[in-house]
Amino acid sequence: MCGNSALTMSEDVVVIGGARTPFCEWLGGKRGDGEAGGRLAEVSAEQLGSIAIQGALEKTGTSPESVDHLVMGHALQTSDQAIFGARHAGLNAGIPQEVPMLTLNRLCGSGIQSIISASQMIMLGEAKTVVAGGMENLSQAPHVLRGMRSTYKLGRPPREGDELPKDMEDYLFTNLLDTTCDSFMAQTSDEICRRVGVTREEADAFAAISHSRTENSVDNGVWINEIVDVETSSGLITANEEDHFVRGTSDESLSSLRTHFGPTSLVTAGNASGVVDGAAAVVLKSASQAASDGDTPLARIVNWGIVGLEPAIMAYGPVPASKLALERAGMSVEEIDLWEINEAFSGQAVACMKELGISHDIVNINGGAVGLGHPLAATGSRLTLTLAHTLKREGKKFGIATACIGGGQGIAIILESM
Repeated sequence: MCGNSALTMSEDVVVIGGARTPFCEWLGGKRGDGEAGGRLAEVSAEQLGSIAIQGALEKTGTSPESVDHLVMGHALQTSDQAIFGARHAGLNAGIPQEVPMLTLNRLCGSGIQSIISASQMIMLGEAKTVVAGGMENLSQAPHVLRGMRSTYKLGRPPREGDELPKDMEDYLFTNLLDTTCDSFMAQTSDEICRRVGVTREEADAFAAISHSRTENSVDNGVWINEIVDVETSSGLITANEEDHFVRGTSDESLSSLRTHFGPTSLVTAGNASGVVDGAAAVVLKSASQAASDGDTPLARIVNWGIVGLEPAIMAYGPVPASKLALERAGMSVEEIDLWEINEAFSGQAVACMKELGISHDIVNINGGAVGLGHPLAATGSRLTLTLAHTLKREGKKFGIATACIGGGQGIAIILESM
């Protein structure tokens, strides 16, 4: 696909269903109740991915033997087996070794990209059934010692008690900074808010809505059909353990929080997306394969858009990406009934809503990443799965799932409920 040319589906691609793990506060943070995070810290991204894949197969009644390809997004590779990524996740989920498996990285857009890549495989006739998703464990992000290969030989790293010759790097922290524009991801949100004219009051107001909607969804089991349990050494982690949101959050409580980048910044701990661990996966099929298998699909993939933009305003990515997807589909913003916009930061989400001309009444109606959390590569698959379920539950027809992407990109996908 190049430029603004229309995309013609050779055969419809449909979303059969999927599953995700609970999204839980990372080890370095505090849960919404003030307790220490880390409920999923011991479960690697590959293991979380495997649990989501297995859950997606079970929830859709899909045999592992019927899968033609597996595609999993993985942004910040953190475990000692991360290089094997999707391969380990798929094999441990019971998918046969003869099935090819792909790990990809489009940062925060990886979860949607995996679905797009899977759809392309089906459209090209390379596959009829593909599992696509994303996985992330930020709790396991290591501290690293760079530039020491000449000192420490292969397989002989520094050992406990050794005096290190230089400072170590916090691998998670350094990956939050984009050196091409010398900005942390949060600063790109501040920049687009400055250009669009979003205020701190608007950012906090939408953040309060996100926390409240997430609280309601967790308490009322809105996401229960999406979530599979995770077994840990501390016990079973269920849908009830989604723990980033803060109960009773209000505009007033958020207004007292300190901004991260000085008095002109809008970003605080309360209106930024939560750092969490988790994974999600969906089952995609060609329409003919779904009919042959007797499936009742949730949604049809209508079209998508992927764009590049100025890195300093990467947070703006959902706007041009959504517009491109709509142009390719021959549709307008007014035809979209529901939106899932990744709330990397609440101010960024408000800026995107303003620029798209849409109301928060149709955006993230069950809560978003400010309340639920943002496990990087898993988020896009979660957005798409949630959107498919929500369209069906609300009796709506068309929806868009979209995300900004670090480095200056945006991604969006249009679904039609079935």
